[in-house]
Amino acid sequence: MKIKQLVEYFIRYMFVFLILSIYILEPMHVSAASSNTLRGLRAELADLQAQKRKNDSQQAATESEIRENNIAILNAQEEIEVSQEKIENAKVLIAETDEKIAELHDQTEKLMAYFQLMQGENVYLEFITESSSMTDLVMRSDAINQIVDYNQKKLVELKDLIEENEQLQVDLIKYEEELEVKIADYEEKISSLEYDLSSLGEVGMDIEDEIRSKEELIEAYENMGCEEDQDLDVCASINGSAIWYKPLNKGRISSIFGVRTDPFTGKKKVHKAVDIAGNSEGTSVYSVGNGIVVATVDAKAKYNRGEGKTCGGNQVYIQVLIGGEKYTVQYAHLLTVDVKVGDVVNVNTVIGKQGGGSQTSRWESCSTGSHLHFGVVEGYVKTKYMATYFNNNAIVPPGFPNKGAWFYSRTQWFA
Repeated sequence: MKIKQLVEYFIRYMFVFLILSIYILEPMHVSAASSNTLRGLRAELADLQAQKRKNDSQQAATESEIRENNIAILNAQEEIEVSQEKIENAKVLIAETDEKIAELHDQTEKLMAYFQLMQGENVYLEFITESSSMTDLVMRSDAINQIVDYNQKKLVELKDLIEENEQLQVDLIKYEEELEVKIADYEEKISSLEYDLSSLGEVGMDIEDEIRSKEELIEAYENMGCEEDQDLDVCASINGSAIWYKPLNKGRISSIFGVRTDPFTGKKKVHKAVDIAGNSEGTSVYSVGNGIVVATVDAKAKYNRGEGKTCGGNQVYIQVLIGGEKYTVQYAHLLTVDVKVGDVVNVNTVIGKQGGGSQTSRWESCSTGSHLHFGVVEGYVKTKYMATYFNNNAIVPPGFPNKGAWFYSRTQWFA
């Protein structure tokens, strides 16, 4: 009897323990693993600080190899875009060839029908007897057969061309897959070297900026009263905007998202943003949605401290909620930064002034004239390297016109 009671007590104890484990232990595990908490931000900050110590000691030894791998990635991405263009051209050529084959089939059928008609009717005899000589007779009787033979030869040639184009598509797709594998290999090599990929990107942000921004963001969330393991999106409680707003009241698109020739090196480069010109330096730049500032770069202050010029100059990164979707947006080539990390902004907030021209050339290295560099990635970026993430994951900013075209209001939308 006692043994039976002990077994029952043991079973009840284990049942209670399992229930408590579900409600207590599991949430602790989840929150500890989440990067979207103060605890997660502190872990990222610690990683950045450790990374900086490694970079300082290894920079000289790895710099050359890292640069080579970065260039190889950019070249491979370029080759992929060229391959995609070739594939599209091959598809167009195949469609055109199909049309030519259909036309030749039609012509051949008509000629054959006409030939058969002439053979079976008096009109064929009239065609023969009208010949003025034996040579003319032979030529007349042979003409239709020659045309039919010619058409048949052309059909064979066009069919061969279609087979070649179809094989070209297969080869290019295979080539594209091989390039993707190469890019993954290069990125893995760079990751093993523990280096920030943004060094050769369109816009740069060094590890000191990353550390400072992370520290300021942690302080801002602390000031909001966020708990250590609370979801930061819930704590910040941003009321999103319904639509995308333009970052300027008007502007002309001077460079679109995609491959372009770098004005400084003359080499092809992937531009992961839109450039907006048509405004003078000092023009107000706005937040495109409601959100929170998560990182900034004060390139002017860095230059004045003797740290040299920055590619991208003054920069602002904002997490925005638009139409219920999360995005992180990037502003570069600013004359001034008028917000700080942790600021909650809306669509009417002036986040800075446009730069990129003569007034900012002293401290930035990657601009040839007054314009705004505007980039977008999907989701709230939870990563150690903000600029690197943009260089690798940016999407085409929505709602902008084509290169050379203007927009004239912050709500003007282009499909």
